[in-house]
Amino acid sequence: MKKVASRELKNRLGRYLAQVAAGEIIIVTDRGKPVARITPERQDGVRARTLEERLRELEAAGYLRLGTRPFRKRTLARAKGKPASRIISEDRR
Repeated sequence: MKKVASRELKNRLGRYLAQVAAGEIIIVTDRGKPVARITPERQDGVRARTLEERLRELEAAGYLRLGTRPFRKRTLARAKGKPASRIISEDRR
């Protein structure tokens, strides 16, 4: 695993993408703190986990609780007077 600063990654993106394509994992840092991980795309035919599967794993681990009911329909509040966009454009004049 290799660490690289965000500016260095931006300046030499092609070089680092070639390393990732070769199987290297790159950790991107911002001011010394890790902020992202670049990993190679899986080529072995194994299907990546879906979002739903990952959410269920996080729920089982106790990190979140999935909802059980769909969202209720919300009605929009009606405001009297001019639309906000018109007020803003008049204010800019």
